[in-house]
Parts: sequence; C-alpha cells; structure tokens
Amino acid sequence: MQLHVIGSIIWNNTVFHGLVLLVFLAAVFVEIYQTLRYRHDTQVVTTALSFLKTWRRDKKRLPNPQISTWLSDHILLNNQQEPIQHQGYFILQHYPQILHLSSRSSLQFVPSLCTAIGILGTFYGIQAGLQGVSFGVTQSSDLLAAIQTLLMGMRTAFSSSLLGLGLGSLFTVVLFGTNGLRQSWRSRLHIQIDRLFILEPHPTALSISETTQTGVEGQTIATELTPILAKISTALEAIASKEHPHPTTAENSAVIQQLSQTLTTLSQDFNRLLIMIETQHRETGDRLEKMSRQLQDTWQSNLQQTLRDRAQLEQQMLEELHQRTLELLTQASTSFQQQSHTLETVGTEASSLIQTAKIELVGGLQEMNETLLSANQTMENYLEQCTETYQNQLQDLFSQTVQMMESQRRAFRQSTADAASTFDGLREALEAALDHRVKLEQMLLEEWRNGVKERGSGS
Repeated sequence: MQLHVIGSIIWNNTVFHGLVLLVFLAAVFVEIYQTLRYRHDTQVVTTALSFLKTWRRDKKRLPNPQISTWLSDHILLNNQQEPIQHQGYFILQHYPQILHLSSRSSLQFVPSLCTAIGILGTFYGIQAGLQGVSFGVTQSSDLLAAIQTLLMGMRTAFSSSLLGLGLGSLFTVVLFGTNGLRQSWRSRLHIQIDRLFILEPHPTALSISETTQTGVEGQTIATELTPILAKISTALEAIASKEHPHPTTAENSAVIQQLSQTLTTLSQDFNRLLIMIETQHRETGDRLEKMSRQLQDTWQSNLQQTLRDRAQLEQQMLEELHQRTLELLTQASTSFQQQSHTLETVGTEASSLIQTAKIELVGGLQEMNETLLSANQTMENYLEQCTETYQNQLQDLFSQTVQMMESQRRAFRQSTADAASTFDGLREALEAALDHRVKLEQMLLEEWRNGVKERGSGS
C-alpha cells in the first residue's frame, strides 16, 4: 500500500489529528535531545577513565582542564594533584552524578497521552456524526445528508483513534531504543569504574587511619630507644671524663673494652628494636589490609544493597507502569466496546433509515414509473390519432390537389383548344388579309407600271 493512501486513511485534518501529531513530534525532539545530552555526560566520564588508564603507564601525561576538574571532584588526589592509588586501584570519593540518575526516559507518558487524545477524537467524531441525525426526517434528500454527516463523523472517529494508537506505538519503539542506548552506556561505565576504583567513605579516612597507626608505633619506638640513648649518653660522658693528655695503655684498654661492651649492647638492642619494628610494620600492614578489605566489603555490601534497593524500586516502577498500562488498555478496551455498541446502535438506526429511504425511494420511483407509463400511453395514443388525422388530411389534400390539377388540366386543355381555335381564326383572317393586301399591292404595282409605261411612251 502506498504512503499517500495510508495518509489519506489516518489523516482527517481535525484539531485532534493535529494535536496528536504535534505531541508526537515534540516528544521525539525532546527524547533525542535528552539522549544526546546523556551521551555527552557519559562521554566526559569515559574520557576521564581513559586518561586514568593511560596515566598508569605514562605518569608524565597531563590532563586537560575538563578532565582535571572531573578528577578533583570525584577521586582522591595527593598534594601534587596526582591520583592516589591503593593496591592498584584509584580511590573514588563518590560516583558520578550521571550514574545516580535513572536511564529511563521521563517521557513514558507520551504513548498514553497520544492514545487518550485519539480516544477523545473518537468520541468527538461520533458526537459530531450524531448531531446531524434526526429521526423525524421524511425527505430523501435530508436523509441522505444526515447519512453523509454520520459517515464523516465515523471517519473522524476511526482515523483519530488509528492515528493516536499508531503514533503512541511508534513512540514506544523510540523509547525502547533510547532507553536501551542509555542503559548500555550506564552499564559500560559501571564496569569500567569497578575495574579502576575502590570506594572510600571520606577522602581523609585513609590518612587518619595511617596517622593513628603511625602515632602508636612512634610511641613504642620512642619507649624502646630512650634507655639506649641514655646508655650512649652515659658512655660518652664517661669517656669524656677520663680523657687526659697522655692516657696510659691500661686506661685505653679499659675504655676500649667498655666502649666495645657498650656497642655490643647497643647492637643487640638495635637488632631487637629492628625485629620489633619489622613485626609492628607487618602487623600494621595486616591491620591496614584487613581494614581496607573491611571497608571494601562494607562499601560493596552497601553498593549491592543500594543496587538491590534500586532494582526493587525499578521493579516496583515497572510493575506500576505495567499495571497502569493494563488499566489504560482496559479503559481503552471498555471505551472501544462502548464505541462498538454505539456504532452498532448507530448502524442499526442508519440501516433502518436507509431501509426507510429505500422504501420511500422505491415507492416514489414506482409512482414516477406509473406516471411515465401513463404519459407514454397517452402520448402514444395522441401520436396515433395525430398520425391518422394527418394521414387522412394528407390523403384528402392529395385527392383535392389531384382533382384540382385535373380540373386545371381540363381547363388548360380547353383554354388551349380555345386558344388554338382562336389562333386558327386569326391565322385564317391574317392569311385572308395578307392575300387581300398582296392582291391590292399587285394591283397598285400594275397600275404604277402601267403609269410608268404610259409616261415613257408619251415622252
């Protein structure tokens, strides 16, 4: 099916169609903007983590200002503003703010809104179609106009529902894609952070612990060194008091022997002190490692509990959303059932109206047919009478014409005969006149000749 055909089916150019389309386009624009913003925020964290991975190998590399700001806000740094590592991990003060936000879109209500607008358009179309229906219609033209209005309202109703459900379903697919992208970016950041960092409750917790342990060890070492330093001081005072310009060999031997005994005692004390310091350092390291494990376990358990609570919260939200979706679908199903009943009632009424119009139209056509048949029969009779009258009159006319022509022919023949007789008389008279004139002229000519002859003979 072509796109313009689909568009002509679902579009009817009403306020509900325009409102559904406007909500859909605005929601798509906002969702794309939020997804790109989320991607930008996660990209900043990803860039900082990539820098820390590189900094492990090359500590001379310096971060850019944006990464430096992020590091100072989120991880523990030393006095040189370099990241502090503990057992191969960086110390994270707190998780990035982007991970505390839900990856789900805030536009979950848009499909329900599009569906609701479509349902409003449905009831509006039904009501608009029923406004033009009147059960007191008797004229066929008014009945056809009411049926046309009803069908236009039904078209508005079905097309608005179809457009609302279609765009709502399409935006649900868009939400599925964008939520999946944000969740994948979020999970990837969680994995990278867990591989690089350990959590600390406060940036000074480790330094306080180390300061406390160092103070206890310093007090123990000072307690052990005090008698040794006192012995060294006593030995040096004895040596200084026994010095004189020319000491004897016996005195020197006694001093050397005493100094040797003092040094031996001092060496034994130092060995014992070193063993004690090593033991205390080992115990301190064990205690620090145990404390670190306890802190890590505590924070891991807290993090797991937080994640479980968040998962439960998201599960509750999903269940509530599922329940609301079911309620909305139930309401939509109820509305469609009511609409179906309404349409059945309207269809029954329209069918009865159409049947009544059909009966009236058939009756009118039958009356018109009978009238036309009667008129046709009358016209045929009239035409037959006219034809017979015309033929009779034409026959009479032809007979009269023939008789008239016969009379005229006889009269013409008579006149011709009379004219011929007249002409014959005239010819005979003319011939007689001519003969008389010829004879007269001959006589005159003879007389003239005789006169001429006589004049000739007389001369």
